[in-house]
Amino acid sequence: MVSLIEITKQSLGKLFDRKFDPAIVKLPQVNEKHESNIPGLYIIGEVSGIPLIKLGLNQGNNLTNRLFENKPSLNLPTDVYDVLIVGAGTSGIGAANRAQELGLNYIVIEQGKPANLIRSFTKGKPLFMEPLDVPLESSMWCEESSKEEFLEIWEKQIRDRGLKINSHESVSDIKKLTDLFVVTTSKGVYKAKYVILAIGKAGNPRKAGVPGEKEYAEKIAHFLADPDEYNEKNILIYGGGDVAAEAAIALAPHNNVTMVTIDEELIFPKKRNVDKLRELEKQEKLTLYLDTHLKEIGKDSVKLEKDKQVTEIENDQVFEMIGSELPIKFFNKIGIKLDGSWDVKRVLFLAAMFAVFYSVYAIKAPWWPFNQNLFTDPAGNPLNWKDYLTFNWTIFGFAKNISPSFWYAGLYTLFMTYFGFKAYVRWGVNFKDSYQKKRYLTLIGTQWTLGFLVPEFIMWYVHHKSGPNLILGSPDYSWKAYGLEYIWPLQFHQFFYDISLFYIIWGLMTAFVIIPILSVKHGKRYCTWICGCGGLAETVGDRWRHKMPKGRRAQSWEWMNQAILIWAFVATILVCGNMLFGKIYHNDINHWFGFLSQVGEKSRYWYGYIADFWLVGVIPVTLYPFFGGKVWCRYWCPLAKWMEFWSKKFGSLRIDSNEKCIICGECSRYCEVGIDVMSFAKNQENFSNKNTACIQCGICITVCPMDVLSFQNGGVKVNGDVVDKEYIKVAA
Repeated sequence: MVSLIEITKQSLGKLFDRKFDPAIVKLPQVNEKHESNIPGLYIIGEVSGIPLIKLGLNQGNNLTNRLFENKPSLNLPTDVYDVLIVGAGTSGIGAANRAQELGLNYIVIEQGKPANLIRSFTKGKPLFMEPLDVPLESSMWCEESSKEEFLEIWEKQIRDRGLKINSHESVSDIKKLTDLFVVTTSKGVYKAKYVILAIGKAGNPRKAGVPGEKEYAEKIAHFLADPDEYNEKNILIYGGGDVAAEAAIALAPHNNVTMVTIDEELIFPKKRNVDKLRELEKQEKLTLYLDTHLKEIGKDSVKLEKDKQVTEIENDQVFEMIGSELPIKFFNKIGIKLDGSWDVKRVLFLAAMFAVFYSVYAIKAPWWPFNQNLFTDPAGNPLNWKDYLTFNWTIFGFAKNISPSFWYAGLYTLFMTYFGFKAYVRWGVNFKDSYQKKRYLTLIGTQWTLGFLVPEFIMWYVHHKSGPNLILGSPDYSWKAYGLEYIWPLQFHQFFYDISLFYIIWGLMTAFVIIPILSVKHGKRYCTWICGCGGLAETVGDRWRHKMPKGRRAQSWEWMNQAILIWAFVATILVCGNMLFGKIYHNDINHWFGFLSQVGEKSRYWYGYIADFWLVGVIPVTLYPFFGGKVWCRYWCPLAKWMEFWSKKFGSLRIDSNEKCIICGECSRYCEVGIDVMSFAKNQENFSNKNTACIQCGICITVCPMDVLSFQNGGVKVNGDVVDKEYIKVAA
């Protein structure tokens, strides 16, 4: 109890922690076709989560193809463009190049120069056209090169192909009028049928917001294009990421460089950059301030603050490298919503989802108001919903009671099959990933067998054929066959309600032998390969997997399923105690066994109502479109915590990473249990249930464009390589 109180205090502290968290990535709301909440306005490129040059080109090329497939001319007035493209980065160029090839009437508006982000890269920076296994679908040149070679070739192609790009022109407003857009810029007004926003975030750098920032703007930069321009200067680099680290490393040999970050540790840069920074600091070529804030920028100095102590140092140049932000004000102005933003429509949608799933599960249970006699039959007998949905169906010579729970299981299975096939195509077929193919086929197959056919037909028939007996118990409790898939404590009633040796032995073997053994070898794969609860999240909830809350605050609440696991243990012991001793002492209410009987019955009821009804059936499914599919699995499932206990203590399965991470963030974005996978990948660190709530679904491995991540089982990691444990013993 003390530990839970302490955990709660820590969690509350983290809940109100408002520090910047790189795991929380804000992106605009788009559908699978990249269309925003404004019909006809599409968002691609870096602001949609695609930072790579080749992938950006492909995205722009393919979107233009899709918009104008089989309709090269829209027969619009001459003053109306078929498509207006905002931004001439890689995705914008990809869209413009394809528009030119299709003979469309188009224009590109660019506030700087084409490929502005690439221009900001450090002099001589090599550009790797990854991923290698993804073919280039645009006719624009895209090969491994230096920054300078790449820009030279692209500038020539833009000229030779006559791409229509208005440089140094910024968009101030976009309005949708009936079926056309009116786009206002710094130089004019345009009309277009479609608008493609292909803007990056580099044009909107995050600023420190300190005195002197506006007055001495000429000495402040946000990127380092050429380190050779600086020699024997007093330079401040304010930031704690890879961009800041690489700038400090490049400038330190010939300048007096001070690097300042608000972070208490260098947790964001890649390991190789951290090692170089520490080496430069050791050689006294770099001064490093951690847990320090930039206080003020002056003409010839800057002020730093740490622990309320202010330090002033000489300064000639400031590099603010604290990341970039989405143009939120611009998005708000034109009506683009961010993913996860709340409005009246979304609140009403949440209320409607709650009403639907409450009703579905309450009819099945049944709970209020579907357990009330609200209706009467023609003879005047009271009826409720269960009476309307229940009838007898003769199967194998026996009358089977077709009840609300039967309909629930059948619909559950059909939903998992339909959406499971879509997820199978999305992750297995489209990504050519055999792991995902096997996983989804196993989920669907398990649901049809152990989640429906076996308990509702086969085991039901065995129960009724054998009649009441000590092995299987009463036929009235044939629903316990769901325990073949849903292992205690998911099948909370496995050990009581009806004495049946088969289900007691099966429950004990699965919960205390099979699950621990599987968890040691396979972590929490049961959640994503077998379990019907997790299966619904993996199939129906798959389209919303990226909405799972990320960051420190969200992670701080992962203790709750530990509390529910303890509750399940206590409640089960009390209920079993009630069964064993309740009858003996039922007349002696003053005896402590009589008290145990009463407490056991109450614990059974409240656990069933809160955990089995609200936390499994109603709340998590309601929250699928808002917070992703794994709310139950991540925060409340006691079996997930039970598996995590064994995997954490004795497990060998983990996900390793190599040195190829480009910090695109796709792995973190699609993690449905909110792990900041990228923070491990960029530092070539492994993660498992020893340090995360990973459920080994493997989607982070699937979406990684650089093949950075991989499953490993056994061995340990030494200097980035996986080696056998015996090797470590010998080396030691």
